[in-house]
Amino acid sequence: MRNRIFLLWLFCASFLSGQVANGNESSFDSSLRHEASTLLTEWMDAFLSYQCTNSHPALDGGILCPACARIHGRIGDAVLPLMYLADKTGDNKYLLGAKRLMAWMENIHRPDGSWMNDVHVSDWNGTTVFASIALYEALHHHGHLLDDSTRNHWKQQLVEAGDFMMNNPFIYSRNREGMRNMNVNYSASATYALYAIGEFCNRPEFKKEAQEIADGLKHYFTENDYFLYGEGPNIWSKTPNGCRPIDLLYNVEESLPNMAYYAVMADDTELLSLVEHSMDTHLEFMLPDGAWDNSWGTRSFKWTYWGGRTSDGFMGGYYLLASRHPAYAEAIRRNIKLLKEATHEGLLYGGMHYRASGIPPCIHHTFGHAKALTAFLELPPLGIEPSRKLPRDAAYGTKYFPDIHTWLLSQGPWRATFTGYDAEYKVKGTHPMGGALSMLWHSQAGAIFAATMNRYQLIEAPNMQSNTRKYLMGGTPRIEMVANGVAYSNLDDLDADIKYHAGNESHSFTVNTHLVDINQKTPPQGEVPITIYYTFSGQGIDISVNDCHDSAYLMLPIIASPEEEVQITPQAVFIKKERGVLGLQCESGRIEVAPTDADGRIFNPVPGFSFVPLRIIPNDADKNIKVNLFFR
Repeated sequence: MRNRIFLLWLFCASFLSGQVANGNESSFDSSLRHEASTLLTEWMDAFLSYQCTNSHPALDGGILCPACARIHGRIGDAVLPLMYLADKTGDNKYLLGAKRLMAWMENIHRPDGSWMNDVHVSDWNGTTVFASIALYEALHHHGHLLDDSTRNHWKQQLVEAGDFMMNNPFIYSRNREGMRNMNVNYSASATYALYAIGEFCNRPEFKKEAQEIADGLKHYFTENDYFLYGEGPNIWSKTPNGCRPIDLLYNVEESLPNMAYYAVMADDTELLSLVEHSMDTHLEFMLPDGAWDNSWGTRSFKWTYWGGRTSDGFMGGYYLLASRHPAYAEAIRRNIKLLKEATHEGLLYGGMHYRASGIPPCIHHTFGHAKALTAFLELPPLGIEPSRKLPRDAAYGTKYFPDIHTWLLSQGPWRATFTGYDAEYKVKGTHPMGGALSMLWHSQAGAIFAATMNRYQLIEAPNMQSNTRKYLMGGTPRIEMVANGVAYSNLDDLDADIKYHAGNESHSFTVNTHLVDINQKTPPQGEVPITIYYTFSGQGIDISVNDCHDSAYLMLPIIASPEEEVQITPQAVFIKKERGVLGLQCESGRIEVAPTDADGRIFNPVPGFSFVPLRIIPNDADKNIKVNLFFR
């Protein structure tokens, strides 16, 4: 049924857009699918090498994670890529692996029809919605590979999962009256899961519930740019800066794709239009190298530069609508290239510098994004010749997004993100605020600054990796001072003022902020106001602070792999990149390097970069700081 509806809709969309080349697979499509299929096979071959063979059912068929030294409860999501490869290649190892995997999942299957997120680590079972989507798609596309007993058992588990979702409106409904907010990715994904199971298993009440949830979700798009909101506790009112709780990665890698699938299946054109607007907005935040810039989102503590630590990936949902939005296919191509760069020995590492910094890969990234690659490969080729441009390729100056009080800057080879986004998550310090330069990227140098949590915390311990190195600090540029062992900076300031000015050949930001700790408390001596000036020009980027407080300094954690050569003097820093040299010249003040590990770096697990922690100390006389960043 889903294929029939999709193909009918695809025909109409293709006729209107004129993008389909007579239904034939284009050279672009062929190349993209080959890259995706090759990477998927590499991942799943490595994945199966970690599958346990043991006579005890608590272990047999499970996948041991090399980073976490345990079996993740969501490994059942890999049933889809394994069944896809079994069908595509005819190799029985994938089918056997899928059956043994689902047999192990009985260890976390509960009487209420749900699957736990983890064994004896977390009893959270809301992720049942994602497990059921993977199982549904595996059965829908590849159930013919199974014997009757296995197929019927899996189908019965789908029905039980649907009953669980129906019986738990606290997790999945958007009728939040009288209830605290549950993150929106669960209800957004339940639309597709319930509708699909209802269609597949002839349960009309599931489809009806999906439609009711979808109707509620239509009120969760912001009025200016159609961001989907609800990834945080306060959904009832806007912040002082006019913001709602939004996380880019949970939106693009789970909520929007799953709502797109639902909208096409249910012929919900109103929701589909909202989703398309939202997908367009979110694509503005993809960097030219295929990375997702989630340097500001409420749940950016699970950001990995190429995507999300435990979310699924955006490929299927975006490709579903690519006939009308050819840039979506280009985004998939670039992201796959980045995923390949982060893959070593068949596993996807949780950031670009994990391997170089001696940090093992959590296998969650591999099976989660294998699911997304498979979702894309399951869709019929569109035969499109995509737009070879993404929004952030263009040197457009600046774009302001009022719903998140954030600016994107694009000048020459530089891309930057300035954020005063003040919607907080359930705990403090999950993302930078206070006029932070949360992302700086260069077309030749790559990422130069990338925001981290203001203080690294295992907010979702089963889904994050502990720091295993001696030193750890935040990777966001900031003004900082330490008093009585407590760090105060602009990054947690809820009362910052950001002004933007466009010159003839330059762009300037003036940030009037205050130094506060992670709980927005001022230092013992009282309020410390600070003004930071940023100017982008053809000569690079100037950052300056006048009359800096006595014990404060400018912290610039410049990204540099341990494999890159770095030269440092009190007045200059040079980092040799593959395509040139990134330089920092200190015109006022002097450069010091904070303590580092033996490789001369500090590594932060989110978003997975190593950096050189530079402190720019103000001049003794005038307390001024001025530095210039450039690339030669």
